[in-house]
Amino acid sequence: MHRRTFAAGAAAMLAAFTAGPVPAQEAWPQRPVRLLVGFTPGGSTDLAARIVAQALGERLGKPVVVENKPGASGNIATEFVAKSAPDGYTLMLCTIPTHAINPHLYKNLPYDHLRDFAPISLVAMLPNIVAVHPQLPARNLQELVALAKQEPAKYQFAAVPGGSPHLTAEVFKDTAGIQLQLVPYKGASPAITDVIAGHVPIVFENVAPTMAFIQSGKLRPIAVTSPSRLPGLESVPTVAESGYPGFAVEGWSGIVAPTGTPAAVLDRLNVEVRAVLAQPEVQARFVQLNLRARPSSRDEFGAFMREQTEFWGKLIARIGLKLD
Repeated sequence: MHRRTFAAGAAAMLAAFTAGPVPAQEAWPQRPVRLLVGFTPGGSTDLAARIVAQALGERLGKPVVVENKPGASGNIATEFVAKSAPDGYTLMLCTIPTHAINPHLYKNLPYDHLRDFAPISLVAMLPNIVAVHPQLPARNLQELVALAKQEPAKYQFAAVPGGSPHLTAEVFKDTAGIQLQLVPYKGASPAITDVIAGHVPIVFENVAPTMAFIQSGKLRPIAVTSPSRLPGLESVPTVAESGYPGFAVEGWSGIVAPTGTPAAVLDRLNVEVRAVLAQPEVQARFVQLNLRARPSSRDEFGAFMREQTEFWGKLIARIGLKLD
């Protein structure tokens, strides 16, 4: 009996030695990381995501792959990420619609945009632009307002519902006392395409996806919504300069992960994203798209999202806007 007991114990000890030490927590990342974008390819969010993903993948030693899941003003991608495994392999380039505006426009969202996400870092600020089809008889914002007042509700504008360009348009309509009808699109590219084709006369959009069409003369820019004029568009006045002092609205983007993602992974991502945004080549590509790099700490980004949620909630309530 004692001999059998000893033999069993010896076998267990031998197995323990041959198995080696208990492995430490698996180093991250071991495989490619997904970066979800809630809008179609070609828009400012998508372009920023691809710039950051390439540089971030180089720093992490594993590819960061951008995946577009457009629809419902970013809600489809947001829900997907909220319900993904919190293992550091699914991230989202969130935006002002997904993490500040949509909660006030859509009822019964199947996630909480603050509770279900861990902030990593802000990425960029995105100015908006008002542009028109070249045949529209409006060469500046004052002339556009005059047209809209002459024939109320005649003119339409293209935008992604719930996005910062759409909300910019709603705020401007309220400020100028005009009526413009929204024609909704899933992304910037189809919206711009329809304006160029003459199906819709006006577009409110982030600057980046409109630049090539402005330079080719297919779109006429009449105002930017940023606090000051923009590089490459120095001749285009701000809305504030066009008779509406104090008017300034910008979009933003940042990176989040599902709540529950290990703190060590979140901290590593914050360090690497901030390093990426400090790279001169990344900043130069951002400038070409009229994006402004805006790195932050995790806590700063969390506080920023809460502030933006409150700001847009009050504004949306004041103008009485609802999408769902």
